[in-house]
Amino acid sequence: MKNILPLTLIALTSFTLEIHAGEDIVPSQQIDGLVQQQIAKAGQLARPSIDDYTFCRRIYLDAIGRIPTLDELDLFIEDKEPDKRNRLIAKLLHSKGYQSHWYNYWADLLRVKYVGDKLHHPGNYGQWIKEALRTNKPYNQMAHELINAKGPLYKPGNGATGFYAREPMPLDHLANSVKTFLGLSIECAQCHDHPFDVWTQKDFYKLAAFSSRTHLRVDPTADLEKKRYAKDRKILKNKSFDEWIVYRESLRVKHAAIHGNGSGFMRLPHDYQYDDGKPFEAVQADVLFGDMPKLDYKLTKDKLNTLNHNNSGPQINARESFADWMVSPNNPLFTKSIVNRLWHQVMGTELVGPVGGLSPEEMGPHPELTEKLIEIMQDSGYDLKIFLSVLFNSQTYQSKAIALDADRTPDYVLDGPIVRRLSAEAIVDSFLSLRTEEPDRYVAIEFTWDGFTNFYEKAREMGVKDFVEYSVKGPGRGAFQKREEVAARKRNGDIGPKHLWRVSTYGHVDGVHAVAMLMGKSDRELIDSANKEPNIPQILYLLNGHLEQEIIGQPKAYLHRKLETTADPEQRMEVVWKAILGRLPKESEKPFVSHRQDDLIWALLNSNEFRFVR
Repeated sequence: MKNILPLTLIALTSFTLEIHAGEDIVPSQQIDGLVQQQIAKAGQLARPSIDDYTFCRRIYLDAIGRIPTLDELDLFIEDKEPDKRNRLIAKLLHSKGYQSHWYNYWADLLRVKYVGDKLHHPGNYGQWIKEALRTNKPYNQMAHELINAKGPLYKPGNGATGFYAREPMPLDHLANSVKTFLGLSIECAQCHDHPFDVWTQKDFYKLAAFSSRTHLRVDPTADLEKKRYAKDRKILKNKSFDEWIVYRESLRVKHAAIHGNGSGFMRLPHDYQYDDGKPFEAVQADVLFGDMPKLDYKLTKDKLNTLNHNNSGPQINARESFADWMVSPNNPLFTKSIVNRLWHQVMGTELVGPVGGLSPEEMGPHPELTEKLIEIMQDSGYDLKIFLSVLFNSQTYQSKAIALDADRTPDYVLDGPIVRRLSAEAIVDSFLSLRTEEPDRYVAIEFTWDGFTNFYEKAREMGVKDFVEYSVKGPGRGAFQKREEVAARKRNGDIGPKHLWRVSTYGHVDGVHAVAMLMGKSDRELIDSANKEPNIPQILYLLNGHLEQEIIGQPKAYLHRKLETTADPEQRMEVVWKAILGRLPKESEKPFVSHRQDDLIWALLNSNEFRFVR
């Protein structure tokens, strides 16, 4: 990987305690200073700070995607040390809960999804993302590896190939890559000059030239097929269709791969209609803005235009150069896009603009704040935990959340979080904090095998005759994947009962998490497609108490075990309020103590306060 700044391998705690020791102002305080200046210019009052109860609930939801358990909340409240908020932030960012929560975010953005015959199974792709979170892989390195991924699809550790396999149509893949990593919407230019921006169709094809001739191939290459497999494939097909299918699919698991690394040339489409080019004309790779990386071409554009229009030139590893340009700190959109995304995820507002609709020049309503956050991200070596820690430790984050109102929204809204609805996964995972004292117990801390990665490892030692024997002597077509999934589960060991899994643990073979889907979980068809808007099916599901019964109707649930430790009605009420809402009852709520306990639990779980970050 070229042209990437050296990575700053600094622990999260040392970043705030050592790098900015002495007279330096810690980055979170720099953010606060810029925000306070802007508040003064706008003539607004500063938001008040939040209390420890509100902070504890908020940071658990934003850092690890669930409410705190009663024990976790009490432990924090009883801590009297002045730096307890900083320590809790560091603890959560280094926990298994962080991996679970932020996997949901990245899996949605990168659209980890089963898509049939092309990407048979996204397990290896998802595991790559989880490992990147476990090792705190720098964001620029993550992006570079995804853009430049190549080789076997199911080889353990090579799951970044799933990013290309997810969208096998090359032009669609380019548009999604640019939106994912640059926050730039150029998909319209795939078919015509962009109607609302400067990008032309020819610009789009020049950008596509970097990855030209990169493709997903699921079958063995032509030479391998002819040399090793064609004879047996023909025999099996004539003998038994089921055996032939198993032979085909088992070979695909071993040989499915991303091929090609970019030729640097792309042919204009057959219906190209603009005056600056002709149909099927070869165009040379070029970037949309910034410095064009050098490509080592093996022939000229003029020479290529004399050849058949199906010829896009020889491979020259142009895709790596494209990745270098994409993640460069000099790229005006790469760092700005991720800073904008994380601010939006944590604060709920857009720092610069829509997460998928930025422009190179745009800096948002507070350019100095945007510039400072870009600087912090780059100085950290694109360490996502460090960046999140800076946001979480700021007084800006630790101030009162406001509800946006069209009639009363202040002029400046980058001075703290807004009240926002929990994600579907956070709603479901928060029920785990009421069901068990260890909600993150079954979040995996190492690579989790599935049928495809398990068989790929097995297939490495298999010869041609072994594949035939596997197909003929196995249990048949219907059980091909099932038998490998059974072997993978044994290899993984104890992964716990499903009802104690966090949503992130679910994979394709486990089925969809129906409740999370109902609550608005992304189907990962499109980038940023999760839905936080309530609807009638959600309301009916909650009102009918199906989800609540997992708590109310389970006497061995963690919340009930906590309630059994006290007989005093007011103390029991405190337990319920702290467990569900993360705070003590207000004076106005104390008369509710006379109501049935199960009714109170049901009411609180259906309240807006439970379903929102405040």
